[in-house]
Amino acid sequence: MRFFTGIVLAALFAPSLLRADEARDKLIVETVLKLESFNYQSSSEKVKGAIGRYLTKNRGSEEYYELIERFRVESEVASLAKLASEKEVNPRAAALLVAIGGEVAIKAALGDSGSSRASFLMSLGTVNDPVAVEILSGFLKGKDKVAARDSANALAGSPAGQLCLLEFAESGALADELKNGVALALSASVDPAIRSRVSKALPLPSSLGGELLPPVAQLAQMRGDANKGKLIYMRACFTCHKVGEKGIDFGPALTEIGDKLAREALYTAIIDPNEAISFGYEGFSIETGQGRKLIGYLASEGDQEIGIKVPGGALITVQTSEIKVKDPLSVSLMPASLVATMSRDDLVNLVEYLTTLKK
Repeated sequence: MRFFTGIVLAALFAPSLLRADEARDKLIVETVLKLESFNYQSSSEKVKGAIGRYLTKNRGSEEYYELIERFRVESEVASLAKLASEKEVNPRAAALLVAIGGEVAIKAALGDSGSSRASFLMSLGTVNDPVAVEILSGFLKGKDKVAARDSANALAGSPAGQLCLLEFAESGALADELKNGVALALSASVDPAIRSRVSKALPLPSSLGGELLPPVAQLAQMRGDANKGKLIYMRACFTCHKVGEKGIDFGPALTEIGDKLAREALYTAIIDPNEAISFGYEGFSIETGQGRKLIGYLASEGDQEIGIKVPGGALITVQTSEIKVKDPLSVSLMPASLVATMSRDDLVNLVEYLTTLKK
């Protein structure tokens, strides 16, 4: 009975004891933050433990970043890398990770794939630092085209990164599939010198008749004729995109695109479709053992068969046992040369029409 009573009492007082421990950790943290001469590295294990527990409890808060910045808490590099890999771009976490030398954590984050790596690269791109730029620029030279595009987008987020992209472009080292995206990004730079140099090194694509398109920021200020734009849709977009019941169901529907994308984003999507491939519309190249080759996006995927939707909207079923190669495409299924089939006014009219497509 005494043993049972002791368990009950311990359970009752456990929350109070926990709060007392947290209060003590907080007091230690507040005290060391006031000490100008405090040296974290040479402090006692008790103090380091209190700071460590406080960091764990307050991960991602302003106090969390302040503690790491002041005391260079290297034990938090893995947590910083995780914070920098989350959906929202995290400049603070990425900057601290670089500052305190989290090379191992950075390498681990870069070894991931998919959205977490893309997010980490974008966070790293906000760090206007030679180390971050060197890491990102390394992907521009690699064979991983998805990582190269993500890194180019990230580099465009800082002055040092923009200069790096410009040097790649001027030296001829920039991959062809990155040129349109880099030209769009740098033409919107706040630095007039960058804008001037990129206009010579990477002029934006030409419209019908050879006229070079102005920067997206300038295009976005123009207004067109939505009725004429609807005709351009019927000519250039109808075969892949539906609007309501009209059009062919292959690419993303445009029925409510005016609610989803601003003018700048619409121009970017048309001029450089590789810039942002819609989720679920990533392209694949499939080859069967019989030599049949299909290119499209996966509409369904099961253990026994997959459904691939090909240009024209047809859905083709393939037995998984017949598939010899299934490779993801590094570029969009939408042709990057679409703007070459329309004049500048056609493009402006098309975007004007697309902005009207709302609920």
